[in-house]
Amino acid sequence: MKFLHLSDFHFHRDQKNNKEANKTLEVIRARYPKHTLIVTGDITDDGDELQYENAFKALEPFIGRIFIAPGNHDYGAVGHFYSRERALRFDEMLSKPLKQGGTFTGEAAPVVDIVGDTGSRVMLIALDTNLETNHPFDFACGEVGEKQLSSLESLLSAPDSEEITKILFFHHHPFVRNDPFGEMRDARQLMRAVYYKIDVMLFGHKHVAGKWKNVNGIQYILASDNTPGKAYAREIFIENGKIRVKEVSIRSEKKIRKRKRKVENR
Repeated sequence: MKFLHLSDFHFHRDQKNNKEANKTLEVIRARYPKHTLIVTGDITDDGDELQYENAFKALEPFIGRIFIAPGNHDYGAVGHFYSRERALRFDEMLSKPLKQGGTFTGEAAPVVDIVGDTGSRVMLIALDTNLETNHPFDFACGEVGEKQLSSLESLLSAPDSEEITKILFFHHHPFVRNDPFGEMRDARQLMRAVYYKIDVMLFGHKHVAGKWKNVNGIQYILASDNTPGKAYAREIFIENGKIRVKEVSIRSEKKIRKRKRKVENR
């Protein structure tokens, strides 16, 4: 199976501001017709209804092979302050129409999907890491929460999950410390819960790509930058329990030729 890790599209109300996002998804649709997409949040810029409509229109062609998690901009008024209304929109206007295996508001449990066949099955586990903000210092911060952590631990301890490859994905960066505007407050608890129990961890949020290998018993931990307009995304290839990660091009051929001419003319 092949997966593409994408993040932080930040769809706006005005489609003029969504050109890079729409073009990138068009390239992915044409170039990687069999890849499964995992999008780690901030799909919209501040959870506005029109932003969700624009996002769904762009993501609709991938129904059946796209899985998403919410970011602080999806749930946040002006992109930061938690709004219950915007959180519900994420489920009603994206999660349900995209036919993901569950919703994020209400039960405080991971959203789980199993993809692939009996020869190579992969469990996709999506978390909502948005903190319900009530103070300016909560700007863009994350938290898994006790209930969701407990549900995750139960899921990973189940005997029938041991033999399946597991990808855990969410929005907030779990390695950031002492950042009042973006840290995941219970990151250490999350790491303890998944220690040697998952194979791949994916997130976004900081708009900076990163890769860590064999950390805390996890084969790959990958951070995505903000995808629109970028030249590359990471492909995760899984076959018979073996995992490989590489960068693949998501830039249009027109942009590649334009950049090549620019370099040649220097």
